[in-house]
Amino acid sequence: MKSDRSRRGRDSVSRAILGYLVKRPDAKDTIEGIRSWWLPGDFVNREKITVQEALDVLVSRGWVTERKCGSSKKLYGLNRDRLKEIQDFLRQPGKGKWPIGPRKQSAI
Repeated sequence: MKSDRSRRGRDSVSRAILGYLVKRPDAKDTIEGIRSWWLPGDFVNREKITVQEALDVLVSRGWVTERKCGSSKKLYGLNRDRLKEIQDFLRQPGKGKWPIGPRKQSAI
């Protein structure tokens, strides 16, 4: 089970990633690029696993897209179809308030 501290770290990174993407909706990068360029200075030294967990949550919610490039790299970017929902989420007060679990995908 994840500790509250670990979850808060992941959630803070998730918000930072979303904030970056809302300002730069055409941005796309790998986890290495995200750690180097998208995250503010106080987040840059976050463990790669924390950033990956944040990206996994954002992808599972449908807010961030994930595309394979090459044999093992993944490229992440904004899901523009969900931009309004993301902006609404970022306007919510309280950095610790994060929706519980991934959004359920409806069957087609």
